[in-house]
Formats: sequence, C-alpha cells, structure tokens
Amino acid sequence: MTKPTLYLDHDVHLYFAAALERHGYEAHSTQEFSNQSLPDDAQLAFATERNWALLSYNTSDFFEIHHNWVRQDKAHAGIILASQFNPKRTFRRLLNLLFLSTPDDLRNQVVFLGAWLDM
Repeated sequence: MTKPTLYLDHDVHLYFAAALERHGYEAHSTQEFSNQSLPDDAQLAFATERNWALLSYNTSDFFEIHHNWVRQDKAHAGIILASQFNPKRTFRRLLNLLFLSTPDDLRNQVVFLGAWLDM
C-alpha cells in the first residue's frame, strides 16, 4: 500500500517531520522549502503539485480554501486539520490516519484529526 506524503504548514511543530520519518512516512515542512511566507492557498498549491497532503492547525482558513477549490473544480492531495493544544495526541491520531489511508483516500478530502482515536 502506498503511503501518503505530508507537507507540514509553518505552524506545525517541526519535530513532526522527523518523527513521521522515523515511523516510515515521508514528510516535508514549509521551512524546508523556505515557503513560510506563502499564503495558505499557495501552500496548498505547492503541496498539490507534488501530490502531498497538507497538515495544518489553521482549520478555518484551510476549510474555506477547500470549499473554494471545490467550487472551482480544483483538486488537491488532501488537507489534514488538527488542534495544536495537545501535540502528542495529535501525533498519535495522525499516525492512525496515515496507517489506514492511501493517497487516494485523502485526495480532495478534509480530515479533522479531532475525529480520530489516538490509540
């Protein structure tokens, strides 16, 4: 099964990328590409061009961007939205999602990690 690749928005903890790689996932950050100053829509476009799902804590903006892209019939590789209040719980939920998902499962979807269990 092909694993999703993640692109971490600038507000996501940088250690997530290293921790994901230790668990066998490919992950990249905005800092890695000096993209911190790109607007959110451009961040999603950057990830989409590479077929990477985007992970962000910016739930309201990216949820709105998703709906704008749907109205424009634009596809993306997936948007994963999380709360930044409990990084350990967020990371466990992210691992569960990634373990059970393929890139096709995430395509054009918005996933709220708060809905996932953190076993």
